[in-house]
Amino acid sequence: MTRSVTVSSQDDYVFTISGTRYMAPRSRLDLALPIPNYALIAVITLPEQESIRITVEWLQDRLSSYSIDDVFNNSFLATIVFQGPEKDVVALTKEIAEYLEGLGCQTTCFCSLPGLLPGPYVYVNQQLRHVWKLVDDTNGTCMVTLKPRSSLSDPFESFPLRSSDDQFSCFALPSRIPFQETPASSLSGLRVVIKDNIHLQGIRTSVGNRAFYNTYPPCDTSAECIRKLLDLGVVVCGKTKLNSFGNWEEPTEYVDYQAPWNPRGDGYQSPGGSSSGSASAIAAYDWLDIAIGTDTWGSVTRPALWCGCFALRPSQGAVSGSGVVPYVTSWDTPGLLARDLDKCRDFASKWLDLDAFAPPKSFSSIIWPTNFWRIIDSDQVQLAMDFAQALRAELNVFLEALSYEDIWNDSPPSEAHGMPLPAFINPATASLAYDVYHHCDDFRTKELGKTISKEERDKGFRNIDTYRKFKRPPQDGIHALAIAPVLQSPVLAVPIAEIPYHSRITEKEERMPFAVAIMGTPGTDLALLDVARNGLKRAGLPTFVETGKTIWK
Repeated sequence: MTRSVTVSSQDDYVFTISGTRYMAPRSRLDLALPIPNYALIAVITLPEQESIRITVEWLQDRLSSYSIDDVFNNSFLATIVFQGPEKDVVALTKEIAEYLEGLGCQTTCFCSLPGLLPGPYVYVNQQLRHVWKLVDDTNGTCMVTLKPRSSLSDPFESFPLRSSDDQFSCFALPSRIPFQETPASSLSGLRVVIKDNIHLQGIRTSVGNRAFYNTYPPCDTSAECIRKLLDLGVVVCGKTKLNSFGNWEEPTEYVDYQAPWNPRGDGYQSPGGSSSGSASAIAAYDWLDIAIGTDTWGSVTRPALWCGCFALRPSQGAVSGSGVVPYVTSWDTPGLLARDLDKCRDFASKWLDLDAFAPPKSFSSIIWPTNFWRIIDSDQVQLAMDFAQALRAELNVFLEALSYEDIWNDSPPSEAHGMPLPAFINPATASLAYDVYHHCDDFRTKELGKTISKEERDKGFRNIDTYRKFKRPPQDGIHALAIAPVLQSPVLAVPIAEIPYHSRITEKEERMPFAVAIMGTPGTDLALLDVARNGLKRAGLPTFVETGKTIWK
């Protein structure tokens, strides 16, 4: 183990173990222990009972529960502090002493300190300090990384430490072990990043725009959807990049901040947008559990398709938008991205509030909108159809191919007054610019929306409402990614294949993800996740994706 001295005026202690960097910030745990300075420590909590006999089996079971943690490693077993009852009520057998020696343990001691949780620590200047693992943001996904908080009441602070070569920002990851001891929920200890149009107490919000960042002070409070996660024990590790003001931009169009790097394929593919940093992060980093984005018009779904991960745009209203910088309020919603569909489902079940929705009915059919697939490569269409057939078999329902354009032409709604679909809906969707523009009345950078009156805006939304009430999903004249916000429905991005292509960067064959989006009726979010999971299993496809170049190994 090598060590380097303090890196800030607060005497933060940085050291490395086998090439991995760690940091131990100043602590409130002043404690005199009979151990040397700079000792690595594993705190193990003993059961509360009158007499305790520590056996090899008990300790093996205890240490096996630490395997969930990527901060802890066996180097911290050099010194073991047993937390709980006094030493005189604890019996260490001869076998346990031999077992500890085999683990590399040189010292054991006992303490009874209220609030001391299990996990990895380091002993510095008579302080027992928590240990954070430092990992680099090698894909440039975040606007700011965050210090882990010592108290839930503390505001967030940016984390200034950078990689050893000063090229990347650093994430500071707390150990997962303490969260096992007193879990607030099944989400306790999960690590998330959040899109930087979602307010976080103590941190400035950038909305991907330098001038916006410089205009407003750090936030006084966190967004309601994030406060709910914090109450559930979730750890926020950083705020992710996005397209400026949430407008779709490709990497070459980013101006104020560099675009995040999509790890898939040759590493030079678009990350999509506008939740580009969130999608890139979940596709790149094994240590990250969930990424939070926002979706107005496909801003969660689209980057999930490009970065090859699962993503849920919830039913409109299932997640509070309070504390999220608005774009088009009636369409805006926070959403989530994940690599593991089961973890996504568990997270959604705790985060979403579906009580206001009618109890979901069983899915009665699967709609295949033929118009949307006309311009797609036939091989890719077949991949999607195979998955749709797996869903049909799983649900035991009909799969119905429909042309919404034909249905509109045959029996248009009376409100259309005989207008063809494009003429009816195109002005309606364009009038969304009114909300986009006027949500930035004190900070205008775009002229789009300036020429649209309030009356035109309201007429457009009336047309959209008519569109929503029409019997089948919309087609020409409105982008496929807008169907969910129009219908206020949940939509789930599901990776189902990889497509080979010849890369001009690596000059060899690479693979890019191929994903489909499935949509249910409002309130069917969890049922949609269940159907997707069962459909994937029926199709013989994984319910998880890997990080890195390819979605599956």
